[in-house]
Amino acid sequence: MSDMVSETQTEQPVEGEEELVTPVYVYGLVRVGTQIPDDLPGLGPSGRVSVIEHGDIAAIVSDIPLDRPLGTRNDLLAHEAVVDTVAANEAVVPMRFPAVTAEEAVVEELLAPNEEHFLAVLDDLEGRVQYTLKGRYVEDAVLGEVLQRNTEIRALQDKISELPEDASYYDRVRLGELVVKVLEQQREEDGAQILDRLEPFAVSVVANEPGQPEDVVNAAFLVQRDRLREFDDAVENLGQDLDGRIRLRLLGPLAPYDFVPPE
Repeated sequence: MSDMVSETQTEQPVEGEEELVTPVYVYGLVRVGTQIPDDLPGLGPSGRVSVIEHGDIAAIVSDIPLDRPLGTRNDLLAHEAVVDTVAANEAVVPMRFPAVTAEEAVVEELLAPNEEHFLAVLDDLEGRVQYTLKGRYVEDAVLGEVLQRNTEIRALQDKISELPEDASYYDRVRLGELVVKVLEQQREEDGAQILDRLEPFAVSVVANEPGQPEDVVNAAFLVQRDRLREFDDAVENLGQDLDGRIRLRLLGPLAPYDFVPPE
């Protein structure tokens, strides 16, 4: 996400002045004229979302709670709901969560100095949305594969089964290390095959590092709107082929979080 907006601020009077700084939350950037649903709820007390425009670019904004800091899971979900709803039909540059700034700074510091850059990014994202695919091993099935294919692991497990627990400590440690190593190798192969199957249906792919040893893939796909059905079908076919071995979870369509270029 773009990170041009400052950290969360609270509304404070400026010393020597009576006027207060009005903070606003910025969800993302769109072209002027983009349709924002009237009933789209914001995370502020008013519950309303609006836009601030400059030239051909506009920021999707709302008020913010002033009685607490932002950063809860509900705040994040509200942020994602706004940008994902807009992204379902229109190009949007999502901002980094939580994105709060003074109302006057939206134009002066965000839109005006960066209008051409953001318009170019929106051009690249036009007609495209993100899907995120996550895949995790079915543990029993994959461990069975490991035992069947690796004679060293199988032999070590047989040895451990014949020894008392206190006499097999180092063998059990060694067994765990071997299993993790084999799983890492298998994960690389399986993850690469999954990406190879789906890459032809996407404009671009970002492969993120899996978080846990049992996680096989965590990848973002930028997909043309007119190929969404093809992509969905490809994932469905892949899931059928991997059934009982790898569980797939597809999220989307989403705002293109992984495809906004760094500043």
